Amino acid sequence: MGEKKPEEKPRARPKALYIAAAIIVVIVLAALAYILTLPKAPQVAWQLPLPPDARRGDVLVIENHHGTHADPQNFNRLVPGRPGWGATGYSQVCAGALWYINTTNSELISWLAAGPPEYSPDYREVTIYLRKGITWSDGVPFTADDVVFHINLIRNTQGLFGNAIFKKWVADVSKVDDYTVKVKLTEPNPRFHLFLTVVIYGSPYNGIVPKHIWEKEDPLKFKFYPPVCLGPYVLKQVDPGGNWFLWERNENWWGTRLYGMKPAPKYVLFIHHGPEDKKALAMSRHELDAIRTFLPENFQVVWQNNKYIGGWRKEPPFAWLFDACVKGIAFNLQRYPYNITEVRLALRHVINFKAIYEAFEGPDGSLPSVAALPVVPTPLAVKLYYEPLESELVKLGYDPSIKWWKYDPEKAARLLESVGFKKGPDGKWRLPNGEKWVINIIAPSGFEMESQRIAFLVADQWKAFDIEVNVNPVETGVFSPSWSRGTFDVGAFWPGCSLLADLTPHIQWWHSKYFDPSAPSIGWAGYSFPKRDLLNSIIDEMERTPSGDPKIYELGREALLIWAEQAPWIGFFPTPFYTLNDNYVWTNWPHYPDNYYMDPVYWWAQMQFIILQLKPTGNVERLDKTMPGKPPVLPIEIPKKP
Repeated sequence: MGEKKPEEKPRARPKALYIAAAIIVVIVLAALAYILTLPKAPQVAWQLPLPPDARRGDVLVIENHHGTHADPQNFNRLVPGRPGWGATGYSQVCAGALWYINTTNSELISWLAAGPPEYSPDYREVTIYLRKGITWSDGVPFTADDVVFHINLIRNTQGLFGNAIFKKWVADVSKVDDYTVKVKLTEPNPRFHLFLTVVIYGSPYNGIVPKHIWEKEDPLKFKFYPPVCLGPYVLKQVDPGGNWFLWERNENWWGTRLYGMKPAPKYVLFIHHGPEDKKALAMSRHELDAIRTFLPENFQVVWQNNKYIGGWRKEPPFAWLFDACVKGIAFNLQRYPYNITEVRLALRHVINFKAIYEAFEGPDGSLPSVAALPVVPTPLAVKLYYEPLESELVKLGYDPSIKWWKYDPEKAARLLESVGFKKGPDGKWRLPNGEKWVINIIAPSGFEMESQRIAFLVADQWKAFDIEVNVNPVETGVFSPSWSRGTFDVGAFWPGCSLLADLTPHIQWWHSKYFDPSAPSIGWAGYSFPKRDLLNSIIDEMERTPSGDPKIYELGREALLIWAEQAPWIGFFPTPFYTLNDNYVWTNWPHYPDNYYMDPVYWWAQMQFIILQLKPTGNVERLDKTMPGKPPVLPIEIPKKP
């Protein structure tokens, strides 16, 4: 009668959870108490390396999201292996492209170009018209000579980003006059101009380089320091330690002189404050105006301590759910055993997706947008790709209830055993030759922390399946070259990106004609498998097909299905991006839906269009009284035909 029933026994799991929760509460409360005891930040804090006469209100402070740069004076982004050029500010405030894509509506913004490209009826020739009166920051006119030189430089120099592209597509490029360029193509291509357009982030070959500077240098060794700019700022100073880059407004910028555009911030500082907790502290103290993202727990610290923050929305949930890249784990398909399809499929089947998903749930209600395919699952993408492919994906192990791949360790074991893997006496998986199988994952350290988190979460799951796994977090100076040059086994990368409904510019790189052995990356373009020729032919047809043709979506689905069969990488979701902005010093940030002129892409080249619209709040002292000029909307200035 007095004996306890079995169900009345105290359960260890809830107790452990209560203890863990209590510890977390204590840590968070201690952190918040510490923040509250901090002295009020001075007008110019030690983190903000400005000229002596500057005030906090004169500077826009943006996160350097790639951390410490090993060579901060190297602005040659055409050579593979350089850290992200958006981290230094080069893409956002210095470089200039012919066209940009507006992230909110996919419309083409004609910038250095006087208007949209003009194609011949057979798409074998494209004419580019340039705006008159544009000058480089050193005063030299920007003309057709620069565009012709830029294309030929990349086309004729093995080892530069874009070499395979321009060598493949450009038969000839010539100057018609100072403001007209004609490109003859090797084959019909209705979207050749996208190679010279900033679509996502900004490719190295998008930004035109100045002929009068580069023609005197070896492009493979030239550092392009200090850079000569087409954007509204010039480089003033860099941190020798590689943590910050300070840009000063160009008072003779062509955009001001010709169109009345003028950015309000006199200075723009791209800075790495250190680990995420220090970035959270900096934003809590109004020492960081915009950041690429926080992990959920660090976002919560800022949210609780800065009433001026906004995100993709002005109110919760704040996270931008449609960052253009699906985060996950990529395999080096040029290395054994990751060149074996069964191995990659097995590793996909031993991931319990729920654990990955829950690690990115936000305290403000932000949730990940699940992406089993390398396509960001916007409502339109779901309609065009995910829903039509669902029945075929189910045959490959897709689980519609979670919108991801089924957790099936038994199937994973069968797949591995089918290609000669087996467990050893210690219960660990062995390679077919009997050696212990050890997976080494390279992950970012000090930047892209969401990818580092994914690496450790996946490693834990593979370990639970009795595989030995090591995670190697490295700084950007090691991570970026390793990804580019293919010197890794497995990496916490993001090779699957999309923005446009037409997937051609996003997946054409899967074609073997674009494989560059000197910069193989994950090796997908150079990977041989039974459907390689079919995938190549699909992409060839996509490249020939205009974007408005409905056939383009069917072709995209065919390519995605081949990708799903092969699993060259594992994507989870575009992690919820807490792309926070602080409205204490600067306002008029883009917010959905009321002020939605651009997405919060502070690390993309499109950030230029945000900077040009920011306004000072008057909350802090400001010596420079410049207010923003006209909105960055330029007229079409293509000359009329006689």
